Amino acid sequence: MEQLKSHDAKPHDVRGDIRDDDEFVYLMDHPDSDEDIPTLDISPYLSGRQGGCETVASQLRDISRTVGFFYLKGHGIPQELIDRVFEQARRFHAMPLEIKKKIPFFETGGFKSGYQPCFEDNYQNRNVNIISKAKPNLVAKFAINREGGSGGLSMSEEQRRAQVNIWPDDLPGFKETLLAYHGSIEQLGRKFLPLWAASLKLPLDYFDKFFATPHATMNLLYYPPQTTVGERQYGIAPHTDNALMTFLAQQGVRGLAVQMPSGHWREVDIVPGTLVVNTGNLLVRWTNDEYLSTKHRVINNYGVERYSIPVFFGPSADAVIEVLPTCQGPQRPALYEPITYAKLREWYYGPRT
Repeated sequence: MEQLKSHDAKPHDVRGDIRDDDEFVYLMDHPDSDEDIPTLDISPYLSGRQGGCETVASQLRDISRTVGFFYLKGHGIPQELIDRVFEQARRFHAMPLEIKKKIPFFETGGFKSGYQPCFEDNYQNRNVNIISKAKPNLVAKFAINREGGSGGLSMSEEQRRAQVNIWPDDLPGFKETLLAYHGSIEQLGRKFLPLWAASLKLPLDYFDKFFATPHATMNLLYYPPQTTVGERQYGIAPHTDNALMTFLAQQGVRGLAVQMPSGHWREVDIVPGTLVVNTGNLLVRWTNDEYLSTKHRVINNYGVERYSIPVFFGPSADAVIEVLPTCQGPQRPALYEPITYAKLREWYYGPRT
C-alpha cells in the first residue's frame, strides 16, 4: 500500500501548504502572534465524571480543527517524576562527548534509539523538514523506544526479543526513571484513544486495534544557546510531527514556536503543571484533512542551555491507516489511500517530495 498518487497531479501533501519564501521564513524566525494556544483540562474525563468524556472530546475536536497545539492540564503524571526525568537529561548530556558517542544511534524495526550529537541529523533533504536548505539541527538527543518493539501483532518472536535500547553505564537510576516516565506517557496516550474516537463519532474502542504495541519514541533533547537567528539555522528546523500526537515536557527556557491560524507564529509558553500536546500527520490522514498537523520549530536564543522531552505516540507499525468512515462520503472523497504506519514513516524520513 502506497501513498496516493495521480498521473495528472502532485500527490496530496499531508503536511498542508508548504511555503519556502523569505516572508514565510522571517515570520517563522520572529514569532509575533498573540493568538491563544488553548488549554485542555482532561481531568473531568480521567476522573470518570459524568459527561466528562463527551465534554473533553468536544474540546479536543475544536482544538484539533483550529490550532493543533494545546496545553494539557490534569494529565495525572506526577510533577516529581517529570522533574526527575529532566534531572536525568541534564546528567546524561553533561557527560563527556566521547562517552556519549559510545552509544550508537541505531534502528530497530523502523524506530531509532540511542545518542545523536548536535549537527549530525540527516534530515535536511527529507520530508521531515518543510523548508529547503535548512542547516543541520543544533540539538543533541538521547532516544529510547518501547521495550518489546512497536511492530504490532505481526512481529515475530525474534523481533520481539530484539534490542530496542542501549543504556549508558554509570548513571544509577537513569534507566529506571526514563522507563517510568515513558510508561506513564504510553498509558496517557492510550487513555486518549476513546477521546479521539468520541471526537470523531466513532465507537469508543475503535482505535484500540491499531495500538496493540504502540509507537512511543522518547527523546531527551539538549539545545545549546544559539547566538544568531536566521540563515536557516534552527535547534530543530520547521516541520510537522508524524505520529498521532506528541507529548512535550518543557522546563525553564522557551524556544518552541508554532504557526497559528493567522499564519503568524507564536512562541509557546512554559505553563507549570501542563504538558504541551500537538497532533501529527497520522491524524490528518485519518480525518481526511479535518484535523491539523501544525508546523513548528525551535530556536534557543536565550543564552542558556535548553532541555525538553518529547514523546511521540502512534500506532503499531503494521496498523493500516485509511480515511475514517466518519470523515468521508459521496460529497467528501478520501484524499489518501490506505498505507501502513511503517510505510508512512518511510515517507516521512524519505527524500523531500
